[in-house]
Amino acid sequence: MTILNINDLNSASRLGGPSTLSERTVLVPAAGGEGIVAPAKYADGNAASYVYEDRYINGELRRVVLIDSRPSQANRLEDHIVKAIKDGHPILSRMPRIEVTYEMENGRGNTIQRSYFDSQLPHRAFDAHIRVGSIDGRSTSELPAYINARNATAEDMSALFDLSPITVAFGGWDSTRRKNQLRIASPFNGEIIGVLANQRDPEPVHRAGARVDPVDASIKFDKADAKVIGGIVASEVSEKTRADFEKSGKGSKLGLGAIPPQTGNAADLDGIAVSSIIRTHVLSFSTLRALRFGKGPDGDAAIRVLLAAVILNAMAGSNAELNLRANCMLREEAAPKTVLDHRFGAQEDLEMLDLVHADELLEQAYQQAHDVAGVDWHGQVLRVTGNPLVTKAGTAEESDE
Repeated sequence: MTILNINDLNSASRLGGPSTLSERTVLVPAAGGEGIVAPAKYADGNAASYVYEDRYINGELRRVVLIDSRPSQANRLEDHIVKAIKDGHPILSRMPRIEVTYEMENGRGNTIQRSYFDSQLPHRAFDAHIRVGSIDGRSTSELPAYINARNATAEDMSALFDLSPITVAFGGWDSTRRKNQLRIASPFNGEIIGVLANQRDPEPVHRAGARVDPVDASIKFDKADAKVIGGIVASEVSEKTRADFEKSGKGSKLGLGAIPPQTGNAADLDGIAVSSIIRTHVLSFSTLRALRFGKGPDGDAAIRVLLAAVILNAMAGSNAELNLRANCMLREEAAPKTVLDHRFGAQEDLEMLDLVHADELLEQAYQQAHDVAGVDWHGQVLRVTGNPLVTKAGTAEESDE
């Protein structure tokens, strides 16, 4: 088998080229077949639940559980890019981006700064944290470069590409804008599903947590002492937690005392048994070919190749680190099966793209885009000051939407 090269991407960037590149990885619980895994949890009223679906597995209709969703898989790829930027990656660290910085209290009377890239924000370049922020005292939404980026279209995506390539690479929707809402389909699609061990109604494992306190198993304060302790932790806990503690005097409200092992109720989801786990990644060249950048046929194609190389680099980074969430420890059963679709049923099996080859491909793609389309990445950052009213209104509780 051969490995994906720049010629493949050049062909895929033009009309009639390959439609997709796909990766399929079979995963298993790190503990073995008898282990359980923890899928993603979703709100179901006031409780949490797993998402169950019917899928065709090897031509047979099977019941599956969603372990990691499409948005989550995209976020994991973007997380690789964020880390690469912070680690000084020779290409990704130079990629233009938007950065929002908030000044906030740390709970002890000191001010700290927290910064977030567009790739970390829910709506990337169109995120509200950017739109309600400011640059040099003026609203970001009034900045001509930002207005031009929001006015971009599929016929000319250059203004957005110049400001936030990551938004073009992974998609975005300017959904709250009054009109001219730009919507970019993501060329990347990925998910992880677990095939259930049986086809009956799925039965998750329910376990409640346990905790050992070496000081005392049960700690209960009288009203006066609870008031003193409440004052000590006032800067570190929410007002509700403090009020509940001072009213009840129960040390457990602050994490003091033991919790005996116990059987959980329906809300205490701990995992589920699966017979197999499948991760898929798909890069759609057809989606990229729908975008133009005002650089002519050759220049537009070169930018599409660069965007594809960025996504492929992130895919390789995701493959290099298999870390989902607590109690969902997985390993690969074998290397990913990588397929390039050459159209009309013709497919080519490729070697897995590792980080070394992905970096080489990205370097070649960037140099080509620089020479042909004039792309110049030198670490441009649109620095936005986060609106202090946002952090003033924020809490650690989940959104009620």
